[in-house]
Amino acid sequence: MTRRGTKVLRTIACAVGALAITAGCSHADEAVRTPDSPAPHVRADDAVRALVPAAVRKRGVLRVAMMNNYKPYSYTVAGKQTGVLPEMVRAVAQVMGVKAEITSVDFSSILTGLQAHRYDIGMGEYFVYQDRLQVADFVTEWSNYDSFIVSASSDYRPRTVADVCGRRIAVLVGSSGVPAMESGRAKCAASGAAAPQMRTYSMMSGAVLALTSNRVDAVLTGHEVGVALKQDGVAVRSSGRVGGGPTATAVSRGADTAGLPEAIAAAYRRLIADGAYKTIHTRWGTDYGVIDDPTVYRPGDTPPKYGE
Repeated sequence: MTRRGTKVLRTIACAVGALAITAGCSHADEAVRTPDSPAPHVRADDAVRALVPAAVRKRGVLRVAMMNNYKPYSYTVAGKQTGVLPEMVRAVAQVMGVKAEITSVDFSSILTGLQAHRYDIGMGEYFVYQDRLQVADFVTEWSNYDSFIVSASSDYRPRTVADVCGRRIAVLVGSSGVPAMESGRAKCAASGAAAPQMRTYSMMSGAVLALTSNRVDAVLTGHEVGVALKQDGVAVRSSGRVGGGPTATAVSRGADTAGLPEAIAAAYRRLIADGAYKTIHTRWGTDYGVIDDPTVYRPGDTPPKYGE
């Protein structure tokens, strides 16, 4: 990963989980690693299964919309979706006594798919915002914060959104980085500084390629992305801490999924109690954000507060 030029860009794209055809990689699993430790064994729990809506239980399948191309959350290795999210949702489904059917969906399209009832749940590490509660229910299952990913050779070391003035910042479409950048824009305007340029990307691979090709000064995204890139030998570093708080699984709202948020929460609690939840996060290096007790959020509930 230390070679320069086109090969570096192609390898970086693979390292963040881009599909082989996207970056021209020779193999879908090139330059990616999976944990050495085994995944935990998970059994069905009758008490949790009793909470699963009848339509889902009868179908025997939990239909999951999940972002892909985003290591370590979810990416493709040898044609199979892997990462902390696929592993976690398969464990959740096993506790519920059903099978997880995962469909790769762009992050910005997951909630739309839930509204159309094409999927039962959406996995994208959602922050719970009031506008999102208008279209789906949410079950918290982890905690995270955003950091700036910058080139290791750059002198730019942003700490907060007040440090984005006059800079080109990449964010993922529909992510928490978008409102964070709007806050940064307002701070810059209030101080009379130059406005930042926010550039949006549908896949993290595109944002990272923009950084490595000097088209942006930083990528504002979940802290774990910088950790994963460094583990793969990419010459970047994480800087600062922006926002942060509980992230959640989104749940479709409809007759067939009534009661599903409670079943999902119960499944997470079972996995937490038996240690499988912590084992999965430890395997993927995301154990810094484990939680003790999932919370269900519905319309009318006050969402968590997220700092800048």
